[in-house]
Amino acid sequence: MPFPNYFYNNPNMNYGQQSQGQNMQQIQPQIQNGGFVIVRNEMEARNYPVGFGTSVMFKDETAPYIYSKTMGFSQLDRPIFEKYKLVKEEPNYEEVETNSMDSIRNEMNKLWEEVNLLKEERNEQSVKRNSVAKTAKSKSDEDIIDAV
Repeated sequence: MPFPNYFYNNPNMNYGQQSQGQNMQQIQPQIQNGGFVIVRNEMEARNYPVGFGTSVMFKDETAPYIYSKTMGFSQLDRPIFEKYKLVKEEPNYEEVETNSMDSIRNEMNKLWEEVNLLKEERNEQSVKRNSVAKTAKSKSDEDIIDAV
């Protein structure tokens, strides 16, 4: 049996029509730039609304700072606001080259040791095969001599 078609009439709803007052909300900046919200200062980042259980990263366009605002899962939790200063460091290419060359040398030395071990094992196996073959040949010669 199908359900009866009940219509709920809510006087507060304007079915598909919004009044101008409801449409005039504060426009928040769109999240762009790799997940960062661009703000003009620290106060704008502090006042940015964050949902419960979420964290938002902000990039200050006027200063070298990044902010993080995190809300807990409860309304009683206070937001955690953190401020990070961006510092540009020049890379030290000499250390990078020295470290990479040292690591390459160490890796090459390990590989050469493995190659030498494999050569030694191969030589030992060939010596054993030669001695077994000589022993077998001498026994077969003795058998031939005995047969005559």
